Amino acid sequence: MKGLSVLFLLLIASAFSFGQSMMSTSNSNGNSTTMMSANPMKADPRVGNQLRYAPSSGTKVIFTTLDAAQALAAKHPTVLFFSADWCPYCQADLRDINANGDRLGDVAIVVADYDKAAELKAKYRVNVQNTYVQIDASGKQKAAWVGGGVDGILSHLVRS
Repeated sequence: MKGLSVLFLLLIASAFSFGQSMMSTSNSNGNSTTMMSANPMKADPRVGNQLRYAPSSGTKVIFTTLDAAQALAAKHPTVLFFSADWCPYCQADLRDINANGDRLGDVAIVVADYDKAAELKAKYRVNVQNTYVQIDASGKQKAAWVGGGVDGILSHLVRS
C-alpha cells in the first residue's frame, strides 16, 4: 500500500511540473509566440511538451485574449482549439496539425488551454476538451465540432 502512495505522489508531482512547462509555437513566417510559466523546462520526452516545441506549418498560436483572436479572424479563417495536455486526443490532433498544418492554407489555429480558459469555454459552451470553434472577426461562433485534426478542420470550416 505504501508503494502505491509513493507512486501516486510521484504522478501528482510529475503532472504539476508538466503543467508548469513553457508553451511555444511558431507560424509560417518564423515568428514565435511563447507563453512561459513560473517554472520553464527544457524539451521533455512527454508528448505534450514535444508538441509545444515542434515547429508548425501555417499559423498556430497560443491563445492570449479574445480580442487578439478576433483580430486574427479579421484577416484569416480562425479556429479556437480547446486543448489539454493530459488529453491523448488533443495531443494527437496537435501532432497532426504540426505535421500537416500546411494543408490548412490561411486557416489560423488558436490553441486555448482547456483547463484555464473558463470564461472562453462558457462563452462558446465548450464542455469537452478537443473542441474546435471557428469564430469571425466579431467573435461570433461560425461552427463548432469535436476532434478530427487537420481533416476535421478542413471538413467543418465555414468559408464565407
